[in-house]
Amino acid sequence: MRRIVYISTATGMPAAEVDRIVAVAEQGNFERQITGFLIYNGRNFLQLIEGEQAVLMSLMAKLARDPRHSGILRLIDEPITERSCAGWSMHRMRLGSDLAGRRAAIAAELPGMMSPGSRQLVENFAALN
Repeated sequence: MRRIVYISTATGMPAAEVDRIVAVAEQGNFERQITGFLIYNGRNFLQLIEGEQAVLMSLMAKLARDPRHSGILRLIDEPITERSCAGWSMHRMRLGSDLAGRRAAIAAELPGMMSPGSRQLVENFAALN
């Protein structure tokens, strides 16, 4: 199994479109046994996905062809022995408008089994303006 965390650019995507992306991903990921979460800050996505390597590589190829975002950059691509997001086929983490509280709010929502480096990366992304 692998874990991939990536960022991409999708400036000005409406909240309803992000919700639709998550709803479609939930179903497809459940069927392919992919787990993870998505955060959108109004300019960029950060997504963590976990699953079998071949399935994740197929998903990443599909995401690279999706015209709704660009500039995919893998921040983490590592083998794992267990999932940190086992209960989420795809979970959307929402960022509040209070910049000071974003990092704490996301930190409280993150799964406890995340590696410290992954956790710090996500918390830093949440704090970006």
